[in-house]
Amino acid sequence: VMQMRDDRGKLLEGIRIEDMGIKTVANDLDNARVWFHKVRLPKTALLNKYCRIIDDKYVQTGTERMRIEVIGQRLLTGRMAIAQAALFYAMSLHMKTEEYAKSKVCNGLAGETTLYAMPQVRTVFIESYAALEDMLSYTAGVEEGLNECLYQGIIPDADLVEKIAVCKIRCISVAIQRVHLLQQEVGSYALMHDTGFELHDMLLTCKFAEGDSRILQQKLTRDRLKRVQKAGLFNSLKAVFTSGSIRGSTEAIMALYLAARLAPAGRDTQKLSLAMDTNWRAIYALADLIADRHIKYGVKRQFFEPCENRIQGAATTFDAAWRDKV
Repeated sequence: VMQMRDDRGKLLEGIRIEDMGIKTVANDLDNARVWFHKVRLPKTALLNKYCRIIDDKYVQTGTERMRIEVIGQRLLTGRMAIAQAALFYAMSLHMKTEEYAKSKVCNGLAGETTLYAMPQVRTVFIESYAALEDMLSYTAGVEEGLNECLYQGIIPDADLVEKIAVCKIRCISVAIQRVHLLQQEVGSYALMHDTGFELHDMLLTCKFAEGDSRILQQKLTRDRLKRVQKAGLFNSLKAVFTSGSIRGSTEAIMALYLAARLAPAGRDTQKLSLAMDTNWRAIYALADLIADRHIKYGVKRQFFEPCENRIQGAATTFDAAWRDKV
């Protein structure tokens, strides 16, 4: 904890800030850069929920030992919240747009009809609701496991952490895909204010917040390759024939293939970087197979709250110089 400004609101010496600038969405989030130059703080400024530095030594202050998993606990709940927010936005947008489509009169071959009656439009709604509901039920099942950990005050195991990563990756991916398909079918309506479409860049925010989806995919693949290394060649080959499903066999084969492609690099970071760049498609393909497995076999639950359309139109103007007036 540190003081950044004096009593008059002026930045203290050695501190510089810069606003990110105007964004396409979420301008109420004041993102900024902060620089510190030759700024020193006393050890008492360190956050001390878990430990203190006394006489230059680490001293634990409670029963919980400070470690990365404790910090990561906040990330895990954040990933769940973001995944569900993306799904509920996409679901609400479809509900709002469906009302419009059912009232929008169009000229059909046999006379007047509605936009919703067009088979391609109706199909987008049907398939979107099915895809979004499937992800909501998967997410609810994963959340049940996370809630149990929070109630008991225990750290989620590696399997649950992986499931939460899949929520973050897939929920946002599905939401982006379904919103994009809907956008293409409703004409100029998707360009209008207060339709909900003006907010769809928030899905991009969801994609990189609380752990970029690409980084999480790389982590899924890395952890899968570690299991191949630990199991050894024989047991990894055995998994190809004993996984119990074509999908499981495909994942096992892809893991072995990618392990073989990366193995020659050894611990040489330059060679490994080149090998990963060369095999980037396989890296993400393996991550997709892992996500598919979790979604197919994961526990599904009904989300505790029904989806309601609460979308409100984004502000069209704001005072860009408001900071100068504070």
